[in-house]
Amino acid sequence: MKKLKTWQKVLLIIFYPVGIVYFIIWLCNRNKAQEVPSAPAVQVDNSKLSIIEDFHTKVVGVTFNNDDGTSRQAIIKNCKAGEDIIFKPVPTAEYPDAIGVFNKRGQQLGHLSAELAAEIKNKYGYNPMSVTVSNITGGGDLSYGCNLHIVIYEKQ
Repeated sequence: MKKLKTWQKVLLIIFYPVGIVYFIIWLCNRNKAQEVPSAPAVQVDNSKLSIIEDFHTKVVGVTFNNDDGTSRQAIIKNCKAGEDIIFKPVPTAEYPDAIGVFNKRGQQLGHLSAELAAEIKNKYGYNPMSVTVSNITGGGDLSYGCNLHIVIYEKQ
C-alpha cells in the first residue's frame, strides 16, 4: 500500500468525519422521502365556509396490523388529542368505498366504518373538512382506540 503524504492525511482526517455525517443525513432524508406525503396545506378563507356537519366517530380496525407489518396499536398509542388526520381512499373488493385513517406521518390508524365511509365519499366527497384526534381510549390491559372529530364545510 502506498504511504500517504502529510497533506493527504490532513484531508483524510478532515473529510472522513464529514463524509460519515453526510451519509447519515442522506439516510435520514431518504427515509423521509419514502413516507407518504401529507396533503398540502391549503389557505382557506373561513369567512366563505359554513359548517354543514360536525360530529365525532371512532376509528375501526385498530387492533389489526398494517400491510407493512406495523402495529396500529403502537401508532395510536403515540397519537395526541388535536393531531391532524388525513383520509385516503383504500378500496377493496369487499369495501369499494373504504377510507383509511392516517396520521401526518402517513401511518395508518385504521378505517372509517363502512357506512360513514360511503356517506362521506358519496355525499361530501368534494367538501373541505377538518379531521382531528379528539381522544385516545384504552391502554393498560385494554386495546387502544381512537376517536375523531370531523367538521365538514360547505362553500358559501
